[in-house]
Amino acid sequence: MSLRRETAAMTAPDENYHQVRFTYDPGRAAPWRAIAAYLQRWIDERGNLLELGAGYGEFSNAIRAACKWALDRNPALADYWGKGITPLIQQALDPIPLASGTLDVVFASNFFEHFTLEEGREILEETQRVLRPGGRLIVVQPNFRLEPRRYFDDYTHKTIYTDNGFRDFLKSQGWRILHAEARFTPFSMKSRLPTNEWLVRLYLSLPVRPLAGQFLVIAERA
Repeated sequence: MSLRRETAAMTAPDENYHQVRFTYDPGRAAPWRAIAAYLQRWIDERGNLLELGAGYGEFSNAIRAACKWALDRNPALADYWGKGITPLIQQALDPIPLASGTLDVVFASNFFEHFTLEEGREILEETQRVLRPGGRLIVVQPNFRLEPRRYFDDYTHKTIYTDNGFRDFLKSQGWRILHAEARFTPFSMKSRLPTNEWLVRLYLSLPVRPLAGQFLVIAERA
């Protein structure tokens, strides 16, 4: 199956996605700074990083890395990305225009559920190609086990993942799991919960995180 195939889910049905479901909110920058600070321990600031499905670029803007690329299909989103971020405007199923073994980290948040399982395998294969041996994949993902009632509120969701299921999916594709948290962050930043940076940092420091609906998985290319 070709990586160059464009699917219906990535064309007409979601042309207005960012106006309907995912409008810009400057308030998201603060919690993403806290999330980036939490994840920085797994990301060498001297390394190269790519964010898949970068959206408005809050994570890429906040994380420290020597070179950063952000990939999204919508060219208008690049206006929100910092000057230190190289835009890759393309379909996620197209080959990534980077040499093999170029990257140290690939990050994706709320990304894989928008693709079929077979498409996810293709994306993971291309991710393995561009990562160096020992490079890391960091994924934040809605957890169906914790939020089954709201999982398909997003009309573009196609595949169900739980924390256990996604780890097994990665292992079946040859990844080694380094770290996993079944309860990482709340299901959505659209909630009325406070999103101050210091409160999110405090939340991430808790041994038990109430209202969590997303999981975190960090895997290594074998």
